[in-house]
Formats: sequence, C-alpha cells, structure tokens
Amino acid sequence: MALERVRKVTEQILNRVVAVRGRGEEATKQALVLPMLDALGYDIWSPDEVCPEYDADFAIRKAGQKEKVDIAILLEKTPRIYIEVKPIDECLDGHEGQLARYFNATQTVALGVLTNGIEWRFFTDTGDPNVMDSQPFHVAKLDATDQGLDVMARFAKGAFCAEAIRDSATELIYTARIAAFLRAELDLKDRDASEYLIRWILKSDRMYDGTVNLNVVDRFRPITKAALARVLREVVRRSIAAMDEEAAQAQNPQPPPQPCEPPPQALAGSVSPAAAVTEADSQRPDIVTTEKELKVLEIVKGIWANSVLAGATIFDPSQRRDVPATLSAKDTTGYFGIYLNKPAWWAIRVVAEARRPWIGFCLSEAELTALLPPGAGVEVLAPSPWAAARVAFTSPEDLAKLAPVVIAAFQRVIADRKAGRDLPQGVPPAQA
Repeated sequence: MALERVRKVTEQILNRVVAVRGRGEEATKQALVLPMLDALGYDIWSPDEVCPEYDADFAIRKAGQKEKVDIAILLEKTPRIYIEVKPIDECLDGHEGQLARYFNATQTVALGVLTNGIEWRFFTDTGDPNVMDSQPFHVAKLDATDQGLDVMARFAKGAFCAEAIRDSATELIYTARIAAFLRAELDLKDRDASEYLIRWILKSDRMYDGTVNLNVVDRFRPITKAALARVLREVVRRSIAAMDEEAAQAQNPQPPPQPCEPPPQALAGSVSPAAAVTEADSQRPDIVTTEKELKVLEIVKGIWANSVLAGATIFDPSQRRDVPATLSAKDTTGYFGIYLNKPAWWAIRVVAEARRPWIGFCLSEAELTALLPPGAGVEVLAPSPWAAARVAFTSPEDLAKLAPVVIAAFQRVIADRKAGRDLPQGVPPAQA
C-alpha cells in the first residue's frame, strides 16, 4: 500500500542524507525526490508521466533563458502536479513565489510541491481558483518525529483526485487555524480571558442586558475565567469517562448491534444527513483515511475509466448546464464516500474499519441483488441509514466482481441529476 511504501523509502532516503549533502540540486532530485515519487506510484522512468525540466506554454524569459518546472507530473498527458526542488542544504523559505508562478499559469495543476528532499511543502488553491495559497496546507519532514507521511500518501497516483486534495487542504488548514484560535482564547492557565472573548460572550443572546464597556469587561474577567475552567473540567471528565467505557468494551466486546430501520428515503437509495449519524459500529473518533479506503478509490477509478461513463457529463443546477462528470472522494467520521462533482451526489460509501466492513451503493437492495453476477459469493447486508444497498467485503479487491454495481451506481447519480433538470422548477426529483 502507498503508506507502507512511503515509510520504507523514507528510511532509505534518510540513510542517503550524508552522501547527498553538498552535492547540489541534481543529487537531491535523483537520490531523494525521485525515489519518493516512485513510492507514490508515479512512473519516474517515463517522461510522459514524470517530466524533468518541464517546458510549459507559460515559460518566460529570465536572464535570457526560459523558466522550467523542475518536475511536472502528468496524468493522461495533462500536468497535475508541479514540483520545485532545492538542494538538501537549502532552506525552503522564500522559494514559494517561483512555484506559485508556475502553478497560477496552469489551470490543470492541482498540487504544488516545494521540497529539498527532506522537507516537503504542499500547496493548492483553497481560495481563488488557480491562485496558489501563500502558505502550505501540509508540511512533511522526513527527519522529524511527526513525519506527516500519512497525508503525503494521499497524493499517490492511484488515489490522486484534484477535488479531494482541495477538500483535504481546506480541512487541514482551517482545523489548524481554528484550533490555534481556540487554544489562544481558551487556555487561561496563566492569564485572564481576552477582551474579545469577554465581549463576545456578553453580547450573546440573553447574556448581559447592559452596555458592554471596558469597566464591564474588567468586572467579568475573573467570572469568565472561572466559568470556562468549570466547563473545561466537565469536558475532561466526560472524555475520561468515554475512554474508560471504550477500554471496557474492548476487553469485553459485545456483538455488533442490528442496524436500525432506515428512513423511507434511505430504503429508496438516498440517505438523509440526519440519519447518517446513528450506526455506531462504523463511527471513528477522528478522520483517518486508511490504506483500504485509498485502495477502494483506486479500484473504483479504474472501473470508471474503463467504462462507458468515462467522459460523461452531469447536470449542475448551480451552473444550469451539463459539466464533465468528475469522480472524487471525501472521508468522514462515519464512512469514506465516493461521489461525482459534489459530496451530496454520492455513489459509493465504504466502511472499511468496522467489525464487519461493507460497501454501500446509492441503489435499492433489489437493484443491487439483480446486478450481482451469478455465483459471485457476495453477501448482501441489511439496509443501513448510510446506504440502502450494502455488501460485505474482506479486501478492496472484492470490488473487481462488483463492477456492474459500481457502474450502475454512477449511472443512478447522473440520471438523478438529469431528472432534476428535466422537472418543472420547484419540483424535486424522485428519490432514487
């Protein structure tokens, strides 16, 4: 799997550091960068896929010579990743501008990478389209305790998806920013609450009826600190109790609960957001995209690419026109979803780490049963709030015999969007 390969090649790279130091950019590229790209599944021996000194249309004259991207990764002959390489001894600070010029000038590029072989900085466009962010959304340091390899493995060739990269980048960036903000405002061990926090609390609905001036803020500083300390203690107690309960359950496992009766729309193949939080056996405490999930995505992408749907269009009501159908994926705390263009337009949902792993489709149970090849040996599971049509699986390779079901699920998504387009305004499409 990608993460295992990345970890293995990281050990090899770290063993080469001493030999590479002082030998310049080319040595860094050949001994440190290309092996990592190979571990991520890119064909480093084919210039049609991993192209050094990429000369694109945007190339401009600088000091009498054209600028070139150190490494461009092309998928289906289209540049998707630009990599700017610096010598291992060089600090990466200040080199983002060069990478940004290349990134901003090529609309098809979704990922920009700045690296010296040991530190890898990943950039995308979470703000304006085709405008590279000024700050990386992830930094992997191969020689650090927290190497950050799990995020790096998401960019493997088999799982590469432009929309998923932007979604992941947005999540990483804003989770870190919000956590830093909350930490700065709420960690009051050695100080009082900020004026901003106190004013925000007092201006909340039905909190304080008078005018919030500086004297009021000063009067409420100790009150706010005491209240916040009480709340944090309660949160810690609940967290400890939850961890103790999880530990007890691990020592004395109970049989998995029977799935609850899904709502009518779930039985018809569409799942409401409210219902998608009730199946306890597949929830996880945080979002971690696993190797199994990435492998499922890789296989589904292969099925899509080799089907009649490759190159299909889908109606986008926000644009009021047909647009190219793009396969993407998004991880959640409950399932790994594969969709077309927008997360709500889901086709497949995967729960790979539950006691009984399963794959769900946006079809009815009867449609699923009719599509299964005779003698396939696939176990059909009861409907779930996440998916009305589900099958058990032991490994991602089981999807190979479910290709007709995968194609039918994508066809259903496209058909539903078409139905919504063809209906009179204000009339919702029928539940699929």
